[in-house]
Amino acid sequence: MTVKAFIPGVRYPALSITGNKCALNCKYCMGHYLKGMISVSSPKMLYDVVRNLQKRGARGILVSGGFDPEGRLPVKPFLPVLREIKKDFDLVISIHCGLVDRELAREIRQAKIDIADYELIMDPTVIKEVMRLKAANPASFVQSLKWLLEEGPPYVAPHIPVGLRYGEIQSEWEAVDVAADFDPYITVFLTFIPTKGTIMEDVSPPPESEIIDLLKYSRTKFREIAMGCMRPWKYRSTLDPKLIEMNLVDRIVVPRKNVIERYRLEVIRCCCSVPGELIEKFL
Repeated sequence: MTVKAFIPGVRYPALSITGNKCALNCKYCMGHYLKGMISVSSPKMLYDVVRNLQKRGARGILVSGGFDPEGRLPVKPFLPVLREIKKDFDLVISIHCGLVDRELAREIRQAKIDIADYELIMDPTVIKEVMRLKAANPASFVQSLKWLLEEGPPYVAPHIPVGLRYGEIQSEWEAVDVAADFDPYITVFLTFIPTKGTIMEDVSPPPESEIIDLLKYSRTKFREIAMGCMRPWKYRSTLDPKLIEMNLVDRIVVPRKNVIERYRLEVIRCCCSVPGELIEKFL
């Protein structure tokens, strides 16, 4: 399979339903990445903003935001409007939902959301210390994934963050095995970025060689693999070419322009978790 470059941009903007606020304030993010999203503070504002985005060329949206103390996106008040948005504008809708119970998974499906982008984390230290989720554990993350797959939207894309344990790769191998048991249509890998202004700004990201080893193992497990948007900028010059040359990924998000040109990557302007059946909307 030829590697494809995914560049969301105008056609697939990300919206935060909590503005810049996040109750968890995880040590690696601390709300920093919410600032890059379009802020929508109410269901009405969400509808109005999406209507304008659609007029300007959006064909899909990512609904995201900060999580509550239980690790969930507080999306329930927005679900009726998301169903209206789906009916009125026929956009592809994905959601970065966090942990869910059976009821929320069902409500996400009923809102006609297409894709759940779900981070699968199996490290108790990351969960309790880095993410500050005191009441959760690895079993909580597995159960949420099960609810989403059994009751949730048509497409569920496990995302496996790499290096959140202060730059070390440990439980990610287990996360790969757990995700593989569900045979997802795609699995997305994210890599820890030392981010200025956060508690972990001086932590080094995982070495490229260890990421490659993890992806070599994952290659035998999954149908499709994407390297997602979260990875250190320098890795886009050094790691990305290796991933392409070693055929370790099928999709790669926002690679450098010279990488796109060198490897003649096809560019698709949407989120990397959009399934093949829906990609034609973005071509």
